[in-house]
Amino acid sequence: MSLLKVTHLKKTFSGEVLFENVSLDINEGEKVALIGQNGVGKTTLVKMILGELPCDAGEISLSRSAAVGYLDQNVISDLSRTLIEEISSVFQPLKQLETQMAEVSSRLAEDPDGVWLRRYSLLEDEFSHRGGYEYPYLIDTILTRFGFLKNDYDRVISSFSGGERTRAAFAKLLLQKPELLILDEPTNHMDIDIIEWLEDYLKKYQGAVLVITHDKYFINRVAAKIYEIDQKTVSLYWGNYDAYETEKVRRFELLVKTYNRQTKEIAHLQSFVDRFRYKATKAKSAQDRIKKIARIAKIDRPTTGHDNVRFSFRSKRPTEAVILEAVDLAVGYDRPLQEHIGFSMRGFEKIGIIGPNGIGKTTFIKTVMGTLKPYSGKIVFRKPQKIGYFDQNLAGLNGELTVLATIHDRYPQMTVGEVRSLLARFLFVDDDVSKFVKVLSGGEKVRLAICLLMMEEPELLILDEPTNHLDLETKDIVEDVFDSYEGPILFISHDRYFINRVATKIIHMDKEGSIVFDGDYDAFKAFLATREDARSGKPARPKTPNITAEIRRAEQAIDSLHGKIKALQDSLFEERVYGDRGEYDRVSAEISRLEDEVDSLFAKIAQLGGD
Repeated sequence: MSLLKVTHLKKTFSGEVLFENVSLDINEGEKVALIGQNGVGKTTLVKMILGELPCDAGEISLSRSAAVGYLDQNVISDLSRTLIEEISSVFQPLKQLETQMAEVSSRLAEDPDGVWLRRYSLLEDEFSHRGGYEYPYLIDTILTRFGFLKNDYDRVISSFSGGERTRAAFAKLLLQKPELLILDEPTNHMDIDIIEWLEDYLKKYQGAVLVITHDKYFINRVAAKIYEIDQKTVSLYWGNYDAYETEKVRRFELLVKTYNRQTKEIAHLQSFVDRFRYKATKAKSAQDRIKKIARIAKIDRPTTGHDNVRFSFRSKRPTEAVILEAVDLAVGYDRPLQEHIGFSMRGFEKIGIIGPNGIGKTTFIKTVMGTLKPYSGKIVFRKPQKIGYFDQNLAGLNGELTVLATIHDRYPQMTVGEVRSLLARFLFVDDDVSKFVKVLSGGEKVRLAICLLMMEEPELLILDEPTNHLDLETKDIVEDVFDSYEGPILFISHDRYFINRVATKIIHMDKEGSIVFDGDYDAFKAFLATREDARSGKPARPKTPNITAEIRRAEQAIDSLHGKIKALQDSLFEERVYGDRGEYDRVSAEISRLEDEVDSLFAKIAQLGGD
């Protein structure tokens, strides 16, 4: 049964079309993601569905019997209430039944007449049927999952932070269990543990879910249907995010082929017309072809609608040597937040630091950078490293400067033309360079910050939440940049897709301490599941190799070997080598050995199923 049907919707602002001919359909129980760049109209579309904005054209039909729940500030009805009072208000009808049952019970004690007994029995049956005995447990479960403690229950909601209020509203919304749940960026302000619980909850949720999110991992785990707003209209894709990416490429390639075929057909017809339209014997045939050209529904030249960023970090040749170590490190201020941290980092490793908010991740980063002294223990750099730091708050950007001035003031030796050329590689072109930083979008600010970071030519990158609040396109850019960077990276992130793609090692921090794990995020989750099974006494799960991680490690080893081979090949032209037959033969043999090793790694990748 259809809960929501949108047909040929159109919306304009100040005469400019935001989107048009938008149609979508959500049925009972479906889990649907709505995606697209920032500014294409996703939230506007949701507000039109909720009746908060008018339609310029088209229709929106909501099932009359369907309750719609939307996560916004209006979910919390009274900030002066305590948390437990606000959350319990969802179950007001059940609380009224409880009150009636208590009144009838007191009457029954005074006068054990059959009328009161029957009345109590009816009330108790209704109370039980509607979940009266379970709702206190449900409240505790949901609030605990959203990170609230028992001593938070009696706190007034106005005393909570913005993120805590969002989580409280979310908890209340889930307890209401609407037939259609609409969520706009639900993973903001959430730790990974909360997000993963939410994913499991939504997958089992009996109602339908429409979610706007830039979290690819979340889409992969929850959605089975995706609508994308792109180039002012909407397209439907079946499946999760991985399926969407594959299908989008296939559709684009098919459209290019169709366009090329049509272009050739029109050119062939036009060629005939140009040759014979004024020749009496062929004039009729030429006119027929003119009509045929007119009847062809012309396909516009296919375009993704997006430009590509063209830049990469310069890095020294990656080394397998250890560049830094943490030795029995404790970090904190007046007390340690994390203790007994121990790990080593090699010159090619990309280490993701994960864990709940407030556990000490940023404090740890500051300690590594030297802006905060270790609480105890030590950080040892084997040699000085030029550190490039990406701050999630983008504090290094001056909002009062233009984009061009931001670069030129820091690098005055560059000409304006050179700065413009550099910025064009980061998609700042024409009038974009004259924009003040304070009016840039989140994605534009991140591109500018990465540009500055690249200009520093760092030896070690340290990143604090590099994908926060970015749309999918900008996330793709950031993932590509840091995945292709050959040098070492130490980064904090809650973005599991980014962690999975970039990290070669994980440091997980929680209240019990830290775990250092070699591998990506999926491999780490499998490790935790196996460890939990061992603790609970469950039979060990069969070990399955993490194919993606193995292929990535093989590819990184190949890149490293290619660097060594290139260096050895270059050395063959040095006098000390070519002038010494024995040394020349030794270097040649080493090149052959490394090339054999590369061949073996390519064979391994092929066996694992890589391209």
